[in-house]
Amino acid sequence: MGATVRRRTGRRRDEDDADGATPSTITGVERARGGATAQGDRKSRRSVVVRMVRWFVVMWAIVLTWGEYVEHARAQKQCNWPEMAHSTRVMVIADPQLVDEYTYKALKKDSFSLAFVEAICDAYVRRAFVAAKKRFAPDHYVFLGDLFGQGARRDGPDWDRNRVRVDAVFDWTRDGVASTNANYHTIPGNHDIGYSEVVRNHPRILDRHEEWYGASNYVERIGGVDFVGINAMVLDGHGESANATWAFIDTLGGGKGKPSPPRVLLTHVPLPNPSQQCGPNRNSGVIPGRYRGRPKEVVYQDYLTKESANRMLTAIKPHLILSGHDHDQCEVTHKDASQDGETDVTEITVGTFSALNGNTKPSYLMLSVSNDAGANSDRRLEDLIKYKLCFLPNIREVVRKYIYMFSFCILACLAPPFGELIKPSVEAHNVRLVILRLREFIRGVMYLICLLIAIAFMYMSMLAVDSKFLTTAFNLVIQMM
Repeated sequence: MGATVRRRTGRRRDEDDADGATPSTITGVERARGGATAQGDRKSRRSVVVRMVRWFVVMWAIVLTWGEYVEHARAQKQCNWPEMAHSTRVMVIADPQLVDEYTYKALKKDSFSLAFVEAICDAYVRRAFVAAKKRFAPDHYVFLGDLFGQGARRDGPDWDRNRVRVDAVFDWTRDGVASTNANYHTIPGNHDIGYSEVVRNHPRILDRHEEWYGASNYVERIGGVDFVGINAMVLDGHGESANATWAFIDTLGGGKGKPSPPRVLLTHVPLPNPSQQCGPNRNSGVIPGRYRGRPKEVVYQDYLTKESANRMLTAIKPHLILSGHDHDQCEVTHKDASQDGETDVTEITVGTFSALNGNTKPSYLMLSVSNDAGANSDRRLEDLIKYKLCFLPNIREVVRKYIYMFSFCILACLAPPFGELIKPSVEAHNVRLVILRLREFIRGVMYLICLLIAIAFMYMSMLAVDSKFLTTAFNLVIQMM
């Protein structure tokens, strides 16, 4: 009987072995199946992330195109050029002031960081200029000074490099040195030639600017109105340039009772604004007015002196005054105490044309100038000129949307593997599982870095189209070798 029991037990063991039903074997199979399932899940998630990153690249191409180009076109579509029959269109630009190492002192000269910021500035200004030209096709362009970031402090090749930037941004064409843009009219600003003391002690700076960008004092007939450009940088100073400018202004005065043609006065430095009012388009507080230097030796000023302003108004008798320098929009009315009585004259200070000069609402001025003004100076301003500001894209809003988009990409790439990594689990003691989850997180970081490289490449390519970024970067590399 004992032998029978042993035989039955042996058969049962053989049957169990044949079925593979031992507890240890069952546990191993379950683990293998679980591992295969987990591995399949990881591969599936990895495939989803790869496809998602590819879609992100496409989405970023669309987002960057929107932020760098479509926004400029959209801003122009929100503007309507003032209508006037038989008129000439004039686009007025103030203070593009292409940034440089003097603008951002933390950025060292001849560094890649400075080249990058310069490219952002140049690309923004150029896109705004091209978008306005394409939509409205102005007949004339008036620049109210400060083309350069700091032209007065430069000489030789350094000045030439920045002059090339200005010419490239605004499509300034030349025959040698002389400009071939007959419809471009500019006056100098303090960032172009400095204030009166700089001009008096370094007259070559003014000569160089006039050589490349035309006379500082002039009268140009646009439509039926005379545009009078004045070198306001020397009006409150003394010396040869100041004397020449005042002599030019005095020739425009004529005599009492003698009619003068309708005129628009162009001055970089605004006239005094004692009311401290600037109208609804102001984006910041009104500057109270600073003046540094001794009398007739100006090293800085926010406004012209009252004496210079009154003398100039009496001689020129403008219907409209256009100024810059402030970087923000301002519209104010002055009393012109001329020989013919007291009249109101409107001054429009045009905001900066660049998004990197402290004004979140850059702008330019649209003018429709009557072609039928004739020599009648008694006509009202609204019969001679219609004007309207056009605002450019707010670069901070564009950058903010870029940040939102990239934050979403970070969450999409890293949130799932990070959640798995920190998720409490009964298998937390399983070192192999923890390592696998950590590898998935690192892989997500690598995907994110690849996406960042793709975004940077697309953005740099767009900058290269509208700036001298590639040329500058190449020259920096050559210098480092």
